[in-house]
This record gives sequence, C-alpha cells and structure tokens, in this order.
Amino acid sequence: MRQQTSRRINITSGAVLLIDETVPHLPAFISSARIRAFRHSLGALRKIYREVTYRSILTWHDMHNLRVKHVGTYVALFASLCLASNVRAADGDFVRDYFVHKAVRSVVGFSCGNPTNDFNFVKKLSSAGIFTIVRKVDAKLNIRRFLSTETWTLGVVVDLRCENDSAMAIFSESSRYRMYDYSYSWLVLGSKLNKSVPLLNDTAYSMTTDLALAIVNGSDYDLYDVYNHCKYRGGTLNVTRLGSWRPGAGLTITLTQPLVQRRANMNGMTLKISGVIQYRPKNMRLEDYMHDINTRSLDSMHKFVYAMISHTADLFNFSVHASEIIYWDRHSVHGLIFEILNANYIDFGSNPRIMVSERLEYATLIGAAWPIRPCFMLLSTTENKIKLGIFLKPFTRDIWYVNGVFIVICIFIMRIIMRSEEVSRSEKYSGAMVLTMGIVAQQGANFSPKRIPSRIALLQILMFNWIMYNYYSASIVSARLSEPLDKMEDSVTVLADSKLRIAAEAVPYLNYFLYKLNWESNYFRKKRWDPLPEAQRYLPLEEGMQLVSDGVLAYHTDPNTAYPYIERMFDANKICALTEIHLFKQSVMGIYASRNGQFTEIAKIGLSKMFNTGLRDRQVKFWSSRKPQCQLDTLSTRSITIYETSPALILLTLGMVVACVICVIENIVYNRSMRKEMQRRASSSDVEKIAGTSERKSPE
Repeated sequence: MRQQTSRRINITSGAVLLIDETVPHLPAFISSARIRAFRHSLGALRKIYREVTYRSILTWHDMHNLRVKHVGTYVALFASLCLASNVRAADGDFVRDYFVHKAVRSVVGFSCGNPTNDFNFVKKLSSAGIFTIVRKVDAKLNIRRFLSTETWTLGVVVDLRCENDSAMAIFSESSRYRMYDYSYSWLVLGSKLNKSVPLLNDTAYSMTTDLALAIVNGSDYDLYDVYNHCKYRGGTLNVTRLGSWRPGAGLTITLTQPLVQRRANMNGMTLKISGVIQYRPKNMRLEDYMHDINTRSLDSMHKFVYAMISHTADLFNFSVHASEIIYWDRHSVHGLIFEILNANYIDFGSNPRIMVSERLEYATLIGAAWPIRPCFMLLSTTENKIKLGIFLKPFTRDIWYVNGVFIVICIFIMRIIMRSEEVSRSEKYSGAMVLTMGIVAQQGANFSPKRIPSRIALLQILMFNWIMYNYYSASIVSARLSEPLDKMEDSVTVLADSKLRIAAEAVPYLNYFLYKLNWESNYFRKKRWDPLPEAQRYLPLEEGMQLVSDGVLAYHTDPNTAYPYIERMFDANKICALTEIHLFKQSVMGIYASRNGQFTEIAKIGLSKMFNTGLRDRQVKFWSSRKPQCQLDTLSTRSITIYETSPALILLTLGMVVACVICVIENIVYNRSMRKEMQRRASSSDVEKIAGTSERKSPE
C-alpha cells in the first residue's frame, strides 16, 4: 500500500479538494500520457501553493483570488481529461460503423498502448463481425508483414493523437512498401485538421488511395477524403469533406461520387513513357515520329502503345512526355527498359513485352494489348528430287486398277474382232495389244472393221478410252495448278537442321525467345545461334530482306516491319514462296508500368475502356502492316522443271532400252538362225553335188 500525502486548500465556498500525489486510483481508461499530463498539472499547482504560502505579505483577499484562479484551472484541466476519455471510448463505435460501411471484414489498428482502450476497441468491432488486431508500434514490428494482404481489402486504423512518433513511422514504412492501393482502406484519427494533415505521408498516394481523415469534434467526427495523384510528378495533396459521424445519427457520407470518377482530373500532370526506338529519322522529333503514318511499319508497337496511353491521357487529363532509350544490351534477357521501370524513372514502357511471371519483379503488368508473331522469313525453294508419282497422281489407286482390268478386256475383245475380220492369223494377241494401246493413248488405229458388231465394239472402246484420257489430262493440269509449294515445316528445329544462313534484326525481345521460351528454341540456339559470330548475328532490315529475296538467308524480324519491304522488293513468285518459321505461335504482348507505380490502375482502366469501345482493335489494325497476298493465277506461268518431267523421260528411256535390247536379241537370234539355215543349205548343196557326181560315175 503506497503512502499517500495530501494537502488541503481551503476555498471560500467551503469545498475541499484533495490532491493525491501518487494518483494510484485513476480510472483505467486514462493512458500513461494523460497521467503524465495530470502530474505535470499537479506540479504546477504545488508551485502555486508554495508561492501563496511564502508570500504571507499578501492580503488574505489576494491570496483567496489567486487560489480560486488556479484551482479553477485545475478543475478545467481535469474536466478536459474526462471529456477526452469519453471521446476515446466512442472511437470504437465510429470505427465500427465506418468499416461496416466500407464492407471491410479485417482491420488492423495501431493504438497508443492502453490495454483497456484496446480491449474495448476490439470488442466493438468484433460485435460487427470484423476480425480485428490491435498492436502498439515498436522497433520490432515488421509493417510489411503485419499489413500483408492478398485476397481481400484490409482496414488500417492509425491514431494521430498518441503523443509519440508512432504514426510517422507507420506512414513511412507503408509508403515504402506502397500500401495505398485498392488492397487497403485507411482511417486516420486526428484532433485538429490543420495539425493532422501535415503528419500524413503522401509519397505513395495515388488516385486509388482510400484514406479517410477523421477529426474529433466534441463527441462527433468530421471525415475528410485525402489523396494525391502522384507527389513525385508534381501532384498536390487533396483534402475533401467526406462526411460525418454523430453518436445518435451514425455515419453520414456526403461525398457519394465513385472514387475514380471524382478523382479523374489529373490537372495536366506530365507522365513519362520511354522505350527502345530504332528507326526514327534524325531530322524528325520523337513526338512527330510517334504519330507519323508514313512510317507506320517502323517501330509500330511503340506507336501503338503511345496511342493507347494518349487515349488514356484524354480520359484523365494528363499529358505524355515521350523519350527514347538509345542503348540496348543485346545480351540482356529483360533489357534496360525493365531496370528503368523498376527504378520508377519512367511511368510506362513503350516496348510491349512477353507476359511472364519473372518480369513482375521489375515492373507491373497493365494488360495484354499488342499481338505479335515474330518469325524467321525465308524463301522455300523447290527440292531437286524426281517426282515419280506426278503422272499417277490424277487417278486414285482403285481407278488405276479398274482401268487396267478394262484395258485387258479390251485386248481380248480386239483379238476377237480381228479374228472375226480375218485380219491376221499369224499373230494371236500382239496385234490386238498394239492396237488397244494406240486407242488408249489416243494415237489412232490402222484397223477398220467391216462388220457392224465389230464397228460398234471398236467405237465403244474408243469412247471409253477417250473419256478416260480427257479425265486424266484435266486432272493432271488441275493438280499441277493447285499443287502447294514445297515449303519448309514451321519448326525451328527443322530450320536448325537446314543449311540456310541465319541472321536477325536487332530487337530487344529476341534474347528472351532464345533463352527462356521452350526446348525448341534452346535447341536452335545451341546448334545455330551460339556458334554464330557476334558480327554475323544481326543485320539491318533492308539488307536482311534483300538476302532473303536472293534465297540464301533466313532472317528473323517482326512481320509488321518486313511486309512493306516484301511488297517493294519481292515479285509474285517470291511472295508465294515466302515461308515464316515462328519461334512461338502468335501471342499477345503486354504493356508494363513502373513497379508499384501510382498510375497502374489508371492505365488498366484506360486499357479496359479501349477494349470495350473498340479503340484497341482500331489501333492494332492502324499500326499493323498488311501481309502481301500470294496471287494464285501467277502459278500458271511457272515453268515445269526437269524433275517434274523426269518420270516421262525415264519411261521413254526405259522403253528405248527395252526396245534396243529386244532388237539386239532379235537380231542375234535372227543372225544365228540365218547362219544355221545357210549352213544347212550349204551342207544340203554339198550332199546334192556329191550325189550328182555319184550318179554320173555309176553308168560307166
């Protein structure tokens, strides 16, 4: 039990006031800060009392007035402390009503350290179903981890009335980790408006910041909406009356306009956009180049992004300052643009990039916008191979089989006709076979039957073979005209195995395709790209397309850039022979903003409006180049090569060889038979001579 010392001051009214120096029984809801203020008042009162005691020369009337004056001051101070305690007790009701209105289900509060107040605060919010954590700020508190949220909006309560620097530390850490977006709903409690506003740290504020400043007005609270579009881009802190809270009436919100709509005017703030520009003429300003339609095929993706950001600028009343990056590290996977975005030197990158998760560590993705299909371009040349099946292609296998059966039947019929006409009795089937083959090949026949049945049969055979011959001729011409070009397969592995020379346009996204895409790109890189000397890897666009036209190079570039060159430099046959081999199939590249920047939501809203209104599709068509079309009628003028006619030549040569062999064999057989005949005749004549000589000698 503490020893209490009391002093008595007599008041004219007869009242007695006991001043307890230890103050052991103060109410539990009075914080340590209030206790210190209370003791400070007691010290001042003791000083006054000593002054009254030692100056005994004062009259009793003067001493009476002095005591009454200072005791009245103390009573007023004590009453104000009690009023402040009642106000603190009402904080829970107000905060509960505010976050119920905001539909926030989780709240983190930073208190002044009074356990009773913290308990009552948690109790009030828990009664509304709000999960609440209250913590006093200290050096061990990790703000980033404590306020981490990923799935729902987190309410944060900060009390500026604490007589310490805890609020300043909270604002500093939360600004460092960019905790002023849609994920957080801030409620800041203050005593006076002009004293509370300077304590706010608006470094990370943006158009989507949800922060309400509540100023205590007796038992009421006046609410103010606080935001800043971007402080480091010249933005100013905006404080607007939001509403009020009364103990009986509850929460009243007078600023009912949607958050983005009421903050849409950015008052001409200048935002920065930059990227790697390759083809800007030296005598043309960058802003003029971004709108130049005569060079729409050059740096088209940059011009597209610039147009999209310009449309967004019209929506939110800000201006765009464009700059260009003149250095590009060809060995970098992500490029200098992501380093600049990570450092917040610029707000948007004018280079659309592939949307991959590892780039989110450097920049914030706004959304998919620009379709891209970069590829290797080359001319497909006709393979130097003999096409043995070209003469069999017009008919299917079944038709050939049926036609062969009918030809055999026709041979038998012709043999019957020839026998009935008594044309030849020495030849059985050879004449019928030759005659039938002449009819099939539409070469005519030197046979004219005399009988009517024979003529009808011969006419039917002629009509059948004439119809089949016309079908065959039309089919082989049609197949020749509609035959697709023998193009290389759309696969980088096939290109890697070919003997074509390769090169590429110096574009920032090429390294990512080669190093980070898939196993096919890795195979191509290891087999063809890495062994290639650095000086031979990159060629200017015009030189590369000229080598493609010559048929000696596979050149990697953006088709939107290459198509105008193809229309000017390639003839119709080369356009039809043009082949595109993609590192990956057509995809959509994304627009990136500065990492955790204040303008990400603005850009997302603008991009969404562009999609919904069709402006995005219009800009894509405007800045994209038309693909040169292959004119099919030009294929009829293409000459037939020796490899296509080689089957006929082979058949002719084979027939000539067989005929020559048969002729030689026949001549050999004939000569042998003639020699044998001559020998037989010679031997017969000798026998006859001997016989004749014998007959002449016999009469003698």
